[in-house]
Amino acid sequence: MTQPVTYPCSSPDFLWTSVSGRQVVVDAKYKAEKPEGFPNADLYQLLAYCTVLELQQGHLVYAKGNDDPAVHRVVGTDVTITAHTLDLTRPPEELLAQVKHLADELAAAPARHAL
Repeated sequence: MTQPVTYPCSSPDFLWTSVSGRQVVVDAKYKAEKPEGFPNADLYQLLAYCTVLELQQGHLVYAKGNDDPAVHRVVGTDVTITAHTLDLTRPPEELLAQVKHLADELAAAPARHAL
């Protein structure tokens, strides 16, 4: 029997598991990006999720701010964290198109398991 996953302090906002067992972990940040960029604490939180789930890839989603989407390779690990942005000022149909594009991107991301 599979043991339940225990997270260090909270759980991710979105964990998708395909029929084949492939997983994608996403944490949405309901805050504006700071002028200096994406906060390190968010990266550490997602690194914890990736470590617990034994995934080599995780995703953060922010409201669009000053930074373009960014890829962070965590030194000393095999983990890559991608920070995506959604422009919440756009009309609903454009926002939905952004969400669809993000979903397509996540679904196409290569499966990277077992740290």
